[in-house]
Amino acid sequence: MKGIVKALVLAIVIVTAPMTAAHADNDVGCGVGTMVMEGRSGLPYKLLASLTNGFTFQSISITFGLLNCNGRNTVTASARARHFAQSSFDALARDAATGGGESLDALAALLEVDVADREAFARLAQSHFDELFPTDTITSDEMLDALDRLMREDARLAVYARS
Repeated sequence: MKGIVKALVLAIVIVTAPMTAAHADNDVGCGVGTMVMEGRSGLPYKLLASLTNGFTFQSISITFGLLNCNGRNTVTASARARHFAQSSFDALARDAATGGGESLDALAALLEVDVADREAFARLAQSHFDELFPTDTITSDEMLDALDRLMREDARLAVYARS
């Protein structure tokens, strides 16, 4: 019986995973799951929040502006960049330390930095490595927020900053 339950849970996760990845948010989206799991961290809580959001009609919440959902915001590349930064965090740190590499170039592409400005982007990351990765406990979201601030302060890269 335990095997059937495990298989059923795995099947639910596999079937609903594409639905949860489509939300334009830097984490698990908005909805009941996000509200219930607020303040908790770690993969199990994020999965539970994401699955709960998916099963509790998140699209209706977005449409009608319920449960901290806002259907009026713009979908941006930011969500993809945040997901990439989280999954490639160590590679990004290595590339930033050396001033270039595939993951840093991919992040620049996700942030919609023109090819002509990617070398400047890599130099910025390298020259401000200690601000982007000040401790071993920095999160990818904190690193991206620092990167955005640094880009806003750079005359050439300011046009690519989120705010």
